[in-house]
Amino acid sequence: MNAVSSVECRVSSSDSSPYSSRLTPYAQPLGVYIHIPYCLSRCHYCDFNSYRIDTGQITQYLETLAREIASRACAEAVRDRRVCSVFFGGGTPSILQASQLVGILDHCRATFTVEDDAEVSLEVNPGTVDLPKLCALREGGVTRLSAGVQAVQDRLLQRIGRAHTAWEAERAFWSMREAGFDNINLDLMFGLPDQSTDDWSETLDWAIGAGPEHISAYGLILEDGTPLQLESSRGDIGLPDEETEAAMYRLAVDRLREAGFEQYEISNFARQGFQCRHNLVYWQHQEYLGLGAGAHSFLAGRRYYNESLPARYVCAMAERGAAVAGGEVLSVEMVRSERLMLGLRLRSGLDVQAFTDLLGIQDLAASDRVARFLDDGFLRVREGRVQITERGLLVANELVVQLL
Repeated sequence: MNAVSSVECRVSSSDSSPYSSRLTPYAQPLGVYIHIPYCLSRCHYCDFNSYRIDTGQITQYLETLAREIASRACAEAVRDRRVCSVFFGGGTPSILQASQLVGILDHCRATFTVEDDAEVSLEVNPGTVDLPKLCALREGGVTRLSAGVQAVQDRLLQRIGRAHTAWEAERAFWSMREAGFDNINLDLMFGLPDQSTDDWSETLDWAIGAGPEHISAYGLILEDGTPLQLESSRGDIGLPDEETEAAMYRLAVDRLREAGFEQYEISNFARQGFQCRHNLVYWQHQEYLGLGAGAHSFLAGRRYYNESLPARYVCAMAERGAAVAGGEVLSVEMVRSERLMLGLRLRSGLDVQAFTDLLGIQDLAASDRVARFLDDGFLRVREGRVQITERGLLVANELVVQLL
């Protein structure tokens, strides 16, 4: 028994999981996440599992990743499962050579049952790609690119530690088009230090004018231990106030809707048919397999995670045949809260029956709190589904906490 199997057996000894009655074979397709932990430099807001690139370690890391792919494919909760999406995240996966990325993807296709129309996404830093590289990625099977543009003002990009310029972002986008990519996401950020509403409007103008199929618009979060959070703890760093940040969010919602994008999740907007299938795996509380340093998996009601440091990940695979560092069985309460939180993040919301079941109430009128949120316009019922309204979007996390 390898170490992955032993972890699965250890956490499955509890009957408290609401998934404990599931039997194999698993009918639902699986999402696969592949973590590339290397970056040219670390952004000032980033708390992801990422490290400055170590060219001497990359070959060893990729060889280890290939071994983990082969090992995980044998696990009961994975084997014979169809894979509906493969997502390369990081870090900056586009820092690798195209041949290295395509090699990993080829190994996945040879090992897993990857659906013919599977979505294959790659996160891209605009400064790390050119036309030949993009053409090789397209020919190698990558179907979707997610470019971390964030802003189109060089002073803001420098302020948050991004390793590209606005000109490089524009050049990268049009190179993606020239390479044949017809499914492109642009990541944008608002609420940045020294960012004005006019700056944000200019960024939205550029992104809409470029014409991607998908746009993600995220508000800055000051994560503990990041340079921006530490700077903020020492004094004012020029962040927009809450009212201005809320206005920036509403501006994005309005402008993107007018431009033909559907808001299908709190921070994500897509043209028809271009919702991110991999992220929907997460938001719909479906199962996924994480590969690479620090990657998380959610399988059969159990969540577990790999060693975070690339060197420890490599050593663990060499010594134990697996890199799993720990895991837990999700209790009924944990599943209930996660499904409620994730379901309400989606603009389609939750079926009324599912919503009342998650809250443990007989009907919507049985909860004074739910009734109040409906009366106050934070929630609505439309076509048999409970949804967060546009007013509720601004306080979505607080709503979920109070509902629970």
